[in-house]
Order: sequence, then C-alpha cells, then structure tokens
Amino acid sequence: MSAVKILGSSIVVICALLAFSPVTATAQVDLGAHAGINLDAGNPHLGVDVVITVAQLSPNVSLGVWPSYAHVFIEDGHDVELLGCDFPFEFKIDNSIITPFAAPGLGLAFYGDETLKLNLIGGMFLEAGGGVRPFADLAIRLINGTFVDLLFGVVFEL
Repeated sequence: MSAVKILGSSIVVICALLAFSPVTATAQVDLGAHAGINLDAGNPHLGVDVVITVAQLSPNVSLGVWPSYAHVFIEDGHDVELLGCDFPFEFKIDNSIITPFAAPGLGLAFYGDETLKLNLIGGMFLEAGGGVRPFADLAIRLINGTFVDLLFGVVFEL
C-alpha cells in the first residue's frame, strides 16, 4: 500500500472520529453543498460539506472540522474527485452577520491515481438566521503545483 493511500485513509479515519466523537453531541453541526470554479483552468465543480464545531477556543474563536467531497468537471479530460478534511478557525465579530474563517487542512485528489494535497482556505460565513449560513471562500490547493478555487455554498444547521 502506498504512503499516499495510508495517509489518505488516516485522514478519513481522523475526520470520522472527530465528526462522531462524544464532543460533537453538544457541538453545532452544519450540512450543505457548494459550487466552485478553478481559477487556473476554469473547471467547475460541485460538492458537499459538513461543518462541525468541536471546540470554543475563546469567546470569539471556535475550531471545527470540515469534511468535504467535490467532483471537478474537466473538459476534454479525466474528471477529478476531491476529498478534504479541513480545520476551520471561525472568528466571531461582535454585532456582525459576517464570520470570517481560516481553514488549513489535508485531502486527496483522485484522477486515476491518488495524490495528497494541502489545503489553505480563507473565507466567510454569512449568518443569515434560522440556521442558514451561506459562505464564500478561496481555496489554495498545493497538489502537483498550486491550484486556486473560488467556492460559494450554503450550510444548514442540523
């Protein structure tokens, strides 16, 4: 078994353990979807997201785990599947409906072969009320070079 497969399996197991740990019994769990476009090549993608708050680090900063899946549509090529496990730090701003976040993480890209990727994500949630949180982010993916994705989505509190 290759090192990438072992590491990728480890990422999936860690995300599953964090997502279904006793800590999450009281944590906020959001489920949703996103659409995006790769700014390097213009390839669109669609995906699903789960955002789980696992720790309140201070009154205005929380840490979560964000497992995600995306299907990237490659014109005249082989489509790519992306699995990610990011760790968003959310920064609450008093009296604001905007919650900025920074989310480093790891993931796997599948396109005939598996490749490990490092994710560097920054963006913001819009606290729309009623447990609805639209978001936008810029994701830098370090994988056989650097790829930049612009994403828009929405998650719903469960």
